[in-house]
Amino acid sequence: MKAPGGPPLLSVRNLDAGYGHVRVLQNVSLSVDAGRIVALVGRNGAGKSTLLRTLSGLNRAASGEITFDGQNIAGLRPHAIVAAGLLHVAEGRRLFRRQSVADNIELGRYGLRLGAEQHRQRMDRIHELFPVLQEKKDLPAGGLSGGQQQMLAIAQAMMREPKLLMLDEPSLGLAPVLVDQVLSAILTLRAQRVAILLVEQMVERALEIADEACVMQNGRMIASGPANEIATGDALRAAFMGDHGAPGHLQS
Repeated sequence: MKAPGGPPLLSVRNLDAGYGHVRVLQNVSLSVDAGRIVALVGRNGAGKSTLLRTLSGLNRAASGEITFDGQNIAGLRPHAIVAAGLLHVAEGRRLFRRQSVADNIELGRYGLRLGAEQHRQRMDRIHELFPVLQEKKDLPAGGLSGGQQQMLAIAQAMMREPKLLMLDEPSLGLAPVLVDQVLSAILTLRAQRVAILLVEQMVERALEIADEACVMQNGRMIASGPANEIATGDALRAAFMGDHGAPGHLQS
């Protein structure tokens, strides 16, 4: 997953991490190129969310290397990682539900100084991507549908124009038509050269839109490669095998 002629935007090598004395990630390596979608798949408890939390600085790595846009970010505080252009939209759409949609978007640029023209351009880009957020800008975020809240969470991150956006379960709890809208927005972001590291419960759909994929099992990376090859490979089947040898549902 290395870009021809240049280093990847995100490079993770031999990463170990966990919670206290509990080791969750073991010797994990992956890379993400600029303008590419990488799907991170595996059963519940495989370590996917822990990996995203470690990359965003919410968990501290025990060992290993994390390089983003040429900078070593292992050990940096979350705000410094955000400033570098790596943003994490966590599972659960964590919004200020009593605040308006417009205010939630504005909170995405907290601590960031933007000129009037820069601000207008970013808002125009967000409203082009998610027109419904402009229509409902004065409503409280808590009054939006689940799909609209997911769009708002992504829009909040987009105020900082990230180089790489990590999305944890963006389709969780959404109706199929809203899943389509969210995945379509992800493809639009890729076309705009935003890299995406995607953890998604709907594995088949994630692999359809991804360029590359990584398969996690029990805190280890067991396979990586082109998404279409991972979709039909043995590693994916192995990662979702049930306790008694029967294939599990393809959910993360």
